[in-house]
Formats: sequence, structure tokens, C-alpha cells
Amino acid sequence: SVRETNAEFARSMGADVVIDYEKEDYVDVILRETKGQGVDVVFDTIGGNTLSRSPDALAQLGRVVTIVDIAQPQNLVQAWGKNASIHFVFTRQNRGKLDELSALVERGQLRPHVGAVYSLADIPLAHTRLETPNNGVQGKIAIAVVPSIIA
Repeated sequence: SVRETNAEFARSMGADVVIDYEKEDYVDVILRETKGQGVDVVFDTIGGNTLSRSPDALAQLGRVVTIVDIAQPQNLVQAWGKNASIHFVFTRQNRGKLDELSALVERGQLRPHVGAVYSLADIPLAHTRLETPNNGVQGKIAIAVVPSIIA
């Protein structure tokens, strides 16, 4: 099944525990797996209810890091009881940071997984695939600027 294939992929990338959010509540699983202690960091890429509930999964002094720009303030009062911190991280193009990332990749310390490569001319197809649920891509969709890279 697609779900099991995705779970296997997550494990191959280093995940100790894989949670199917459609079958189980992620907060319940985290608390069960950590024997009620919670985790030190939640990295949120979804926002909304996920951001609101993330402090429930935190250990004392834990951190929620989110990359989602929220339209309105969240009620994160449960974070106070754990002395948690919330970090909003927004990025913009930065040549220096890209060079640092390139160096990490070259040293083998960062291993991005590219699931599909498209040409510049096929950007609309890549975008459509990206927006399609269960699109079969595991990892990132990349655009090849040099045509000879496309396999």
C-alpha cells in the first residue's frame, strides 16, 4: 500500500516511529512512545490545528518550530505550562545559506532525497504533480536547469 511504502521510506530516512495521522492521533502516539514524557522538539510544517496541538506533545522546556505563516494568532496557552518556546522560522533566498547547504551535501552530512526531476519546460507538470495527493513522489521534486541531468 502507499501508506506502508511511505512508512518504509520514512524509516529508511531515520525515523524511529512512524505515525499514520489518518489512523492515530499523533499526540497520543508521541505520549505513548515516550511514556508520557513528550518530545523535545516538534517541527511543524502544517500549521492550524497541528500547531495548536503540538505543545501537548512536548516535554518540559520543549520547543515547537514552525515554518508556516499563520493568518491569525494561535492559542498556544498549553505551551506555558511546559515552559516551552515557539519558534517561527521563515526563509528567503540567500546565496550564503545555499553555499552552506551545498557544502553539507558535498561532505555527505546532508542527504536530500530527490523523488522526481523535471525540465524547465515541464514546470507546470511538476507543479501539478506536487499538488496531487498520493502522487508517488518520495522526497523533493527538482527542476533540472541543465537538460543533460534529466534521466
